[in-house]
Amino acid sequence: MAYYTNYIGYKSANKQIGVIPFALILNTAIKALPLLVPWIASALKHPARDANKLIDSIKTQLSNSDPRQRLALVIATAQRISTAARDVAAEKLFLWYKNTYNEDYKALSIEDMEYYNSYLMSAINTQPDGNNFWYNSKKAMFTTSELNYNASLLQQASSNVSNIFSNLTQSPSKLILYGGIGLGLYLILKKQ
Repeated sequence: MAYYTNYIGYKSANKQIGVIPFALILNTAIKALPLLVPWIASALKHPARDANKLIDSIKTQLSNSDPRQRLALVIATAQRISTAARDVAAEKLFLWYKNTYNEDYKALSIEDMEYYNSYLMSAINTQPDGNNFWYNSKKAMFTTSELNYNASLLQQASSNVSNIFSNLTQSPSKLILYGGIGLGLYLILKKQ
């Protein structure tokens, strides 16, 4: 009697076709785990969604606060938002705050508003742009007229000088240009 060994599904007893030792699979998984953990962790992060939840959670508290408390809460909340969601903070927190509570500047001190503007300017200077982050941050700042609304003459002059130097130091070419113009005017006036 002949044995047929070439039909479909036949496996020879001495061959282990398709069998992978379990230890090899386990060893490979353990070695790959340190590489997968950061990838899995980053896949589970949702900075924009988390930022929106945080912003939405403080809106009732903002409406029940006085202007100074409101400003402090906006800045404190921004500090809790990931820099990966900086564009969300600029648009949905700072710009929203500025547009929603557009009369707050009348009750705030110039120091409070300057601190707020400095906070935004620092973020612009230290973080890359993306999704209108810089534009929305600048739009959310208090204007010079808002800064000077309750300021004394001395504070207004100090604020104006501070704004001029701030603008000049952000762009060294402007500093050189205005320095050259100033020197030229000085030399012309000195000859007369």
